[in-house]
Amino acid sequence: MKKIKVSQPLYYKKFQCTCDKCVYNCCRHNWQIRVDKETYNKYASLADDTGKEFLDSIKILSEEPFIAVIIANKEGHCNFLDDKGFCKIQLKLGHNYLCRTCMFHPRSINYADGEFERYLELSCEEAVRAVLFNDKPIMFEEANLKPDGNGNYIPNLMLKTEDYTTAANAGEIFTKLRKASVSIVQNRQYSVRVRMLLLCILIEQANQLFANGLDSDVIKTVDEFMKAIRSGVYNSIANEMPDGLVADFSIVTDILTDMQNKNDDRFNAIMEQAFKGHGLPFNKDELPASFQEEYDNNYDRFFADKEYIFENYLVNNIMMKGFPFNYGKDHVVIANFADLMVKFNIIEFLLVGLCKFHDTFDEWNIINCVSAFSRRYDHSEKGFLMMG
Repeated sequence: MKKIKVSQPLYYKKFQCTCDKCVYNCCRHNWQIRVDKETYNKYASLADDTGKEFLDSIKILSEEPFIAVIIANKEGHCNFLDDKGFCKIQLKLGHNYLCRTCMFHPRSINYADGEFERYLELSCEEAVRAVLFNDKPIMFEEANLKPDGNGNYIPNLMLKTEDYTTAANAGEIFTKLRKASVSIVQNRQYSVRVRMLLLCILIEQANQLFANGLDSDVIKTVDEFMKAIRSGVYNSIANEMPDGLVADFSIVTDILTDMQNKNDDRFNAIMEQAFKGHGLPFNKDELPASFQEEYDNNYDRFFADKEYIFENYLVNNIMMKGFPFNYGKDHVVIANFADLMVKFNIIEFLLVGLCKFHDTFDEWNIINCVSAFSRRYDHSEKGFLMMG
């Protein structure tokens, strides 16, 4: 059998599920669990009442290869958990009847232009530990990819770059933009906030070219922009840029307000502690004049020598989400940057507030916050950042 190759970050092989030691396991806390078509068909083919029981706990979607989601119970947990917290699917049918999500999560496979890639999703606390807490830049390697329980290689994300741009070299454009994005985010000559500003400038330039039908000019523009960074053209921008939140604070609070859920006490508590840490009541629309200075002081106190945490978060998102093409051809590439920026600013706001609330940099509070946010934001059926 021909070996299937896959590109993966070096952190990938270090990940190990902690199983019963996990504080917030994958089956709880109100998030979306997607079911692939073949597993759904397995349940549909069961002749006894077990098949009906399973299908009654699944809601059909239309998009393949994940065509359905498991319905959560009134507590927001997976409907297949029994009273003792055990999985009914494994108990009744065995491991091979788990859907692909349950079998592999938080491992995520992409298929981009005929090449497989895999990453770790940050909705898992142990994945956060593996991805974020390495002070060295994320690097990549090649490995062998094994099939799932059905003998398939089903990706979480399928990306065909020719669906996004009509340029003959669509794949080259995508690769060039993504590699440049990672290079900018990993450029430790600048603060993470400045790196995000530089990334915004690049994506805006590319966005303008796409909008004007000049797709083939993107590669040249990327090369010129990266050359300008290396020559120091943007150093003056970096020196003049103020610290603090980049996005409008009202956007951050509006999305956090929208993310509240009665079945997610964990994330609600994190938001409450973060706002208290900032000395703010929740849902505050206007910032006091002293907020920015206090925010900057706290950021420097807790994260000045740990910006690699934000860097790693951003790089993992860029690679795993197919940035900047992950919104598809009906959206401009700047929409992809807007989503990345908002997530970065929310994470930054929450982490700084939590550190101030607890008056210390605590690794568990960081892990708890990022995994809870990712589970709530990235795995929700509802998109919290709506793009036109």
